[in-house]
Amino acid sequence: MNSGVKKGQNFRFGFYDISPERRLAAIKRVGFDETMFWWGDEYEDTDGSRFDLFDTATRLGLGVNTCHFPSTHADDLWYDGDRAAEYVKSFDTACRECGERGVKNLVLHLTRKLVTPEINEYGITNFAKMLDSARRNNIVIAIENTRFLRYNDFILERFGRCDANIGFCFDSGHANAYTPNELPLEKYGDMLVTTHIHDNVGPVGEAPDQHHLMGEGIVNFDNVFAGLKRFNVKRINLESYCNPTSRYYGVLSMDEYIERSFATLSKQMDKSGIE
Repeated sequence: MNSGVKKGQNFRFGFYDISPERRLAAIKRVGFDETMFWWGDEYEDTDGSRFDLFDTATRLGLGVNTCHFPSTHADDLWYDGDRAAEYVKSFDTACRECGERGVKNLVLHLTRKLVTPEINEYGITNFAKMLDSARRNNIVIAIENTRFLRYNDFILERFGRCDANIGFCFDSGHANAYTPNELPLEKYGDMLVTTHIHDNVGPVGEAPDQHHLMGEGIVNFDNVFAGLKRFNVKRINLESYCNPTSRYYGVLSMDEYIERSFATLSKQMDKSGIE
């Protein structure tokens, strides 16, 4: 049964000229249960520190179940030496920080954009250390579907699909833009712990991964949500942005955009029988 499914909105949904507290308050005000944070320092110029954001969300009554480990150096997983050691150390720090705050899922990319090192044993060694960090801090590594699912397959073949500290983050936009014929939700849905739900126009152009609001692109969300229901989804987090490629950019205010975001998700959940 899909009872009490949590509705979440990624914190970085746009409108970066507006204070972080006002953005979080808007997410809460329209009815979202949760928000998601990028657990790194790359966006501190517009967002402030991740620690302050977490504290503000908590004070406002927003849950924070899922955070995203920075994908900036995701390919370092597959190397040896200092770069890999630093990557593993950064992940350990993120696990400790998130674990201390009760964050359960830490989303991980296994590659960085088109940077695709050969699959190798370094990746196994590094991931094993990261998994140990996750276990010590009660974190689930939510492996995301990105461009190349062979990396997901390799890791899961070596570490198994039943490990309590390994899960799956389904990204609807990545599935549509990069692997439209590979059905990642069907492949990994039995491990589903969280989602990144957003829309795009498919695998065309230089930037197919637009992170649009549901309905701006061509993703068949009836099919997506049927799959989410089948795999007993517990939380549906939106990763949609009001960015310059969005039809709403410069048209809707922050409040109008986030209201539309919540209403669109709620309507699709109702249509799909997810409560």
